[in-house]
Amino acid sequence: MTRRRWLLAAGGLPAGAWLPAAAGRGEAFRDWFCWLAESLFFMSNLPAEVKDCSSLLRFAYREALRPHTPEWAGQWGYEWLPPFPEPRFQGTPLFRVGGEARHFADARHLMRHNTRKISTRLQEARPADLLFYRTPGGGPWHAMAYLGRSRFEPSAKQYVVYHTGPEGAWRGEVRRPATENLLAHPEPRWRPVEGNPHFLGVYRWNLLMEAG
Repeated sequence: MTRRRWLLAAGGLPAGAWLPAAAGRGEAFRDWFCWLAESLFFMSNLPAEVKDCSSLLRFAYREALRPHTPEWAGQWGYEWLPPFPEPRFQGTPLFRVGGEARHFADARHLMRHNTRKISTRLQEARPADLLFYRTPGGGPWHAMAYLGRSRFEPSAKQYVVYHTGPEGAWRGEVRRPATENLLAHPEPRWRPVEGNPHFLGVYRWNLLMEAG
């Protein structure tokens, strides 16, 4: 059994793992979104839809708002679930694309129509916030989810998670670097710092802004 598979099949949160106390539907959404996004890092086989950075975010957002029943867990191969309260938002989890509600939105439309800018300083990010980047040369935009502390491992570090997206024959992978490593990334364009023209800032889901 691989290390990733073991963490998902462990039967509960590992000893010492950080378990935030959810207070209200906004915090419950943050907990589920972060747990789901981070869980993808530990999966040996990702859900078929998770192929790039925006699909990772869409999966975690949509499934955070689903009822987390045993049937739901079985659908995605989860053998245990965290004891988080349900977010209990009303309505179907869709994304805004211009003036329409759709099931699909790329990173650019997630940023422009589904989130609001909070800051250009990573220190002001809260769990479930997003980091957006403009790709040089007009390529696809990139996005990461800010997790804060891990919900799977006992660590005091702060993390982000993202999917690299495919490149040629390579399908890409989910990565979960600590923020200290991201800030020192060997390619300066990926550093979430003020003054980096490719870093667009820290953004928060509209749903969380409206929840208060």
